Amino acid sequence: MEQRKIEHITLHLIVFGTISIIGVLARQTVLHYGWDEFSSYLILVVCSIVIGAIYLNLQMAFRQLLSPTIERCFMRFEGYRNKTTVTGNLIVHQELIENIIYTEPIGSESDTAAEVSNPSCSELNEDVAELPKEEAIPSTINNMPIEESNQPTEYEIFRANAMAEKERASQEKLDKVLAYTKQNLVLYLSETDLNRLCGYITEYYLSDSLPKMEQIKVDAQLKTIDIMHFGWNIGKALGKPRLQTATFIKRVFAHTLRDSEISTIERKMSHTESECRIKLDRKIA
Repeated sequence: MEQRKIEHITLHLIVFGTISIIGVLARQTVLHYGWDEFSSYLILVVCSIVIGAIYLNLQMAFRQLLSPTIERCFMRFEGYRNKTTVTGNLIVHQELIENIIYTEPIGSESDTAAEVSNPSCSELNEDVAELPKEEAIPSTINNMPIEESNQPTEYEIFRANAMAEKERASQEKLDKVLAYTKQNLVLYLSETDLNRLCGYITEYYLSDSLPKMEQIKVDAQLKTIDIMHFGWNIGKALGKPRLQTATFIKRVFAHTLRDSEISTIERKMSHTESECRIKLDRKIA
């Protein structure tokens, strides 16, 4: 493939150089006959465009008309026909080998990668068996054996198990906080607002930054201290910093906390000196 690319580049450079030389010669010719500079450069450009168009048309005509005719003529000879078949098979086998070598499984997809690579190997062996012995491709490349199977290593198995356990614990923590939210705020929020609040909490837990959200207005029975206690309870359970949680509830419950600054909310979230409906709860933490 690289050899073909180099040949194409070389051919294009030769054609471009030839067109440029003809254009320069045409310019020098018109200058010799007394034309001005502008006209001579115009002749150079026009000449180059015309010759380039002629070259492209001839090339297209050769590929569409002459090349198939010549190919059919040569295919009558058995030696040329056998060489073409062997060359095509070798290119296909080389691409199959490169795919097998450079394809590696990632994470849980290792079994799938093994299933994909095994049929490729069997197809390769069947195709190689059909070739003459002197054309068969060896099973090693650069003295490196081709891996017939890609089984997960012990490290990958332990890592996958650990990641699954971590994901399970994280989901269990989030489910516990959402259940606490529904249980404690069901009397003070509509169903739509309660589901929206649970969605905000989920985004808040899964993201490192605060999600985009609109304020939620709770029942007037809940006071500022109740919302602060609620924020402290869920923030503690989710493992979020106090300042970040204070900012979160300030944005969500902007109406209830309209008279409180974020710094005040952060400081008073865990205070218990006043009467409240939502108390500090350390069971969900």
